[in-house]
Amino acid sequence: MTTRMIGTALGLALAAGAATAQDYPSGTVEMIVPFSAGGGTDGVARQFAPPFAEALGANVVIRNVDGASGTIGTATAAQADPDGYTVGYIPIGPLAIQPVLRPLDYDVESFDYICQTTDNPVLVMVSSGSDVQSLADLQERGSVVYGSSGPGTIPHLALAAVTDALGIEGTHVPYDGTGPAMNALAGGEIQVFGDTPGVVRANDVRPLAILAPERHPDYPEVPTAAEEGFENLDFSVWQGLVVPAGTDPAIRDQLSQACQAAMESEAFTSAMETAATGLTYRNAEEFEAFVRRNTETNRNILRDAGLIE
Repeated sequence: MTTRMIGTALGLALAAGAATAQDYPSGTVEMIVPFSAGGGTDGVARQFAPPFAEALGANVVIRNVDGASGTIGTATAAQADPDGYTVGYIPIGPLAIQPVLRPLDYDVESFDYICQTTDNPVLVMVSSGSDVQSLADLQERGSVVYGSSGPGTIPHLALAAVTDALGIEGTHVPYDGTGPAMNALAGGEIQVFGDTPGVVRANDVRPLAILAPERHPDYPEVPTAAEEGFENLDFSVWQGLVVPAGTDPAIRDQLSQACQAAMESEAFTSAMETAATGLTYRNAEEFEAFVRRNTETNRNILRDAGLIE
């Protein structure tokens, strides 16, 4: 091939790419949620999708791809064509914890980051019928059986850190999602669980403490772990929008603008207030830096908990 032919081919390729970005979006955008319908991430995604679709000017459909603590759906999002027609609405667990626990088909480098949408502190909770009233009561027991929504999820890490801070023996029982874990808590199969304010609101439980620097405005009577004498217990569940690495920057910009507009919409903010879900917006650059920092923080927590070497 001659130099002129190479130059012509390159020019055509660049022109095709520009046209693709210019025409975007011209079809349906699929939003992958890596957990089953009805779960916490799915619920937020379904409130986020309509104002996001309106701002983007495209039809957006939710596709639930669950399994393996969210890693199957997250891998599906990572391996999709980087054309802007597949986005992932992914929480902390499969994005910044599971890749640290074991080798997967993706890692933090597999994505381009669009925006962060939520950030919610974890509360330690027991069933409403439990005689445990505080972390000190829990400590006096000497041992506890706690549940999680899956190995390596934030509820797992948070309760592992809590039992370690309390100096008690903790037996971890993983479940396939928050719903089954809450049923187990109500039925007495487990004694303690940890999750966000929305989970507390939706279930018959008693929160003991919040794993955050400050008390939560919806639960002002619930002390922080530090107020109870247990420092350095700070855990939250966050979610955000990602696309496969290599997506055209012009398309990423459109997705980012639509994300910000959705975050500011009355429909989404009102729905999240009703669901006791805290909104935290970070743009693409801020979100990527946050995910990378969070991944390293989780690596240290997992190592301290003896879950990785």
